[in-house]
Amino acid sequence: MSNEEFELTQTDYERFRDLILERSGLYFPEERRQTLSRGLAEALRASSRNNLDEYYDLLRKSPVASHEWDSLVSTLTVGETYFFRNKSHFDALAQHILPEIITRQGLLNRRIRIWGAGCATGEEPYSVAILLRELIPNLHSWNILILATDINREALRKAREGVYGTWSFRGVEKRIQERYFHPNGHGQYILDNEIKNMVTFDYLNLVEDCYPSLVTNTRGMDLILCRNVTIYFSPEVTQKVVTRFYNSLTGGGWFIPGSSEPNMVFYRDFQQKNFPGAVVYQKPRMETKAMRKPEFELQIPTTPVVKATEPLLKGSEEGKEKPSPAPDPYQIALELVRAGRLDDALLRLYEKLDQDPDFVPTYHMLGKIYANKGDLEEAQNWCARAIKKDRLHPQPHYILSLIYQQDDLPDMALQALKTAIYLDREFILAHYHLAQLYRQQGKKRQAYKSLQNVQRLLEGRLPDEPIPEGDGLLAGRLLELVKTELASEQWT
Repeated sequence: MSNEEFELTQTDYERFRDLILERSGLYFPEERRQTLSRGLAEALRASSRNNLDEYYDLLRKSPVASHEWDSLVSTLTVGETYFFRNKSHFDALAQHILPEIITRQGLLNRRIRIWGAGCATGEEPYSVAILLRELIPNLHSWNILILATDINREALRKAREGVYGTWSFRGVEKRIQERYFHPNGHGQYILDNEIKNMVTFDYLNLVEDCYPSLVTNTRGMDLILCRNVTIYFSPEVTQKVVTRFYNSLTGGGWFIPGSSEPNMVFYRDFQQKNFPGAVVYQKPRMETKAMRKPEFELQIPTTPVVKATEPLLKGSEEGKEKPSPAPDPYQIALELVRAGRLDDALLRLYEKLDQDPDFVPTYHMLGKIYANKGDLEEAQNWCARAIKKDRLHPQPHYILSLIYQQDDLPDMALQALKTAIYLDREFILAHYHLAQLYRQQGKKRQAYKSLQNVQRLLEGRLPDEPIPEGDGLLAGRLLELVKTELASEQWT
């Protein structure tokens, strides 16, 4: 069956369109119906199913992190990219944006955090890494994170390999290619390890509410590139994604969308910056409450008023209303954090400290918020105070481990995670991050065992049950990711 012979009925179009939108955020309105039809035809031929009914049932029952969804997403999106794609953007990066970030961070802590969202096969984040290498002569003395994420696991695998054909180098200076790439004798080029090791690749579905977060390492970014990705999203999804990007950036952080994507309807909270041939956006350095509105109104539960049937105290008037107890500032702070209102949450937590200075969760929640705001020194201070209050509380040790990972201190992160697990054997995310650290250190057997522990702890939970300390991560979602990792070939 050729693509030309493959036509979707209205029923098939609507059910696949809605399922794909729900799971991946990819949007196929009527004008893109043929694109969906061609992609489904190709994906169906590559699958083990005989018809669309069987294929739909397979997709519906498969997690979005599965091979089936990876295969479909790759047929529906254009993953074609190359190094230094869109010269105007990279000129703006090289001449204005990165020098500004380097100057600012050089005076503070020599720490730079960059996120390439929708990185495909890696040419874009590797291009940024090369620029940084060119711009910072003493790169070894800096703490630099370049996080590259995508929904397509096959693309991520190719990106990690760092092997490219000549088509990926069109427009690249000969000096750059000769300096950072080495021919492998088969018409391809291998990226130099110096650059390859600067980029961390990870799976992340932008549609899911898992960022900004310490857990996904997506907070406190100085620069986010998300080019030619939101063109596949509906306007509603695009607005949510851009809002989360805004909240993932530090004050003064930069956001670069694709050339065809600028739309001030979505970027109204940013300041527009124009460079020759490029429109980019910057988060204001100082923001007021009027500049940011929460995505939803804060709902704070209160105790209902109860009528007194008996006098509560001698001399009280019968029928007098019993006053409602004041809402707990700590619980209000948790709601404010979920709404993304971190500064307001801090005020409530300080209020809780005044009321009850021995309530340990207040201390490590302060540490977590300051870490999410990018103030790691203050975050460590509050975690240390939490541990001093109660050495047997596992959460501050876990938060410290995430801070140490971001400070590129893997040995200290490892010890903090082991302490958290010693204090709570069922601390799911501590086991999960321990597996990631072991894998980064090449300790495959320990990493595999830690992932098995995560799977064991998750299998007794409901799929829609939130994971403790997971910032909204659900048990079913994490179980999908763990099963996919355990089934991969990286352990052989």
